[in-house]
Amino acid sequence: MRNKRIIYIHIFIALLAALILYMSVKPLNIVGDDVLITDSVISGIVLSILLFVLQKIIVFSLPPSLPLRQKYINYVALAILFVFIWIGAEYLFLYFIFEYQEYQSFASILTIRIVVALLVYLLAIRQPGHVADIGIEDMQEDLPVSEEIQHENNKSELEILERIAVRKGQKIEVIPVDKVICIQAEGDYVMIYCDKGKFLKEQTMKSLEGSLPQDKFVRIHRSSIINVDHIAQIELYNKQSQMLRLKDGMQVKMSMSGYKSLKDKLGL
Repeated sequence: MRNKRIIYIHIFIALLAALILYMSVKPLNIVGDDVLITDSVISGIVLSILLFVLQKIIVFSLPPSLPLRQKYINYVALAILFVFIWIGAEYLFLYFIFEYQEYQSFASILTIRIVVALLVYLLAIRQPGHVADIGIEDMQEDLPVSEEIQHENNKSELEILERIAVRKGQKIEVIPVDKVICIQAEGDYVMIYCDKGKFLKEQTMKSLEGSLPQDKFVRIHRSSIINVDHIAQIELYNKQSQMLRLKDGMQVKMSMSGYKSLKDKLGL
């Protein structure tokens, strides 16, 4: 259901962008209406495909655990790549479809296309399903992380997981919960780290956290849950947060509220 909603949003954005492009270029009277409509349709189709690809790229290239500065760098790089591919692919189609004179006319509206492409990119990454809230997790990290599922923890009928099923290609891996080392948010997905490697699962941190054994797992950040049995040591990160080092060498950032939750869990 969530994936369908994201697809509908992408289609709406593509249609909106095609309409904006049409309305922006029409008053210039550089090409006829039939050429302009064809151009807008091609633009919408290319954009729809590109938005779907963009969603997949963001999930893997922009994990919430990245430092804030690196997130900005990655988003800027993705913006440049997005604009280049969209405009490049569209002009390639126009080159094969229209006469050279009509094709040359589109060169004069390149600036308009770049502006529209950047606006569409900004709109797309702000939609649910993209990891686009740069710095939001860090600004909110001092909020009590346990409050999100407090009502779920109080339910006596809440089922505690003993194993987690994840899909890997055409196979389904079953991971015993006690073998899970760390869980990190990846947009509408979670990345599960265990002794077998790492697996992407379509589930939210909130729903998964409430089903994990509370004596073994603690949410140390809005984007991270760790198994206390795999903790090696706690290191100072900065004045506002700590860095947790796991036994396999992995480092996970902790918020102040997550640090307090971990201390309570360990009885420190």
